[in-house]
Amino acid sequence: MSAESVEALARTERLVLRKVRAHDLPVLGRMWQDPVMRRYLGGPVSDEVAAERRAGDPTGGLMVTRSSGEIVGWCHLGRYRTGDLELSYIFLPEWWGRGYAREGCTAAIGLAFDRFPDASRLVAVTQEANRRSVCLLEALGMVRVDTFEEFGARQVMYAIDRQRAASGAGADRRHLDAEASRDGEK
Repeated sequence: MSAESVEALARTERLVLRKVRAHDLPVLGRMWQDPVMRRYLGGPVSDEVAAERRAGDPTGGLMVTRSSGEIVGWCHLGRYRTGDLELSYIFLPEWWGRGYAREGCTAAIGLAFDRFPDASRLVAVTQEANRRSVCLLEALGMVRVDTFEEFGARQVMYAIDRQRAASGAGADRRHLDAEASRDGEK
């Protein structure tokens, strides 16, 4: 059994969501500073901010392909300033267009409501101009609940409540292995 299997917080047909490890920091650094990935996230962060993040607690789950262990993206479950549970994510461009974002975020949504039993809904915010992200959130079964200006751009907030998430709204449940998500083993 691989270390990936033991450390899995959630598992799908192709991905494992696991805690961030020290050797993941170079990939996270790329996610923080790559202009393509940061196009709709306010641009690359400064070297100083990246260093602070490396020294801090980069909690969340990295998605890795089960076959190779390569990192394809990162999801974070935290609290938005409204107190709502929030899903944030970023995926490496070389993996775009293969369904990994939808598969990983679907698993993260399930994990969110399992890990945060007090949460009645989960939100995600993206720039309205980020059509790929808007389409992803809608495909996940999330609904638009707010629009606002921030960081010099129009932002949209999407949400999904616990009941809708549990019903599998927007999720292709064939890709999820609920038993593996619970016990971390296949």
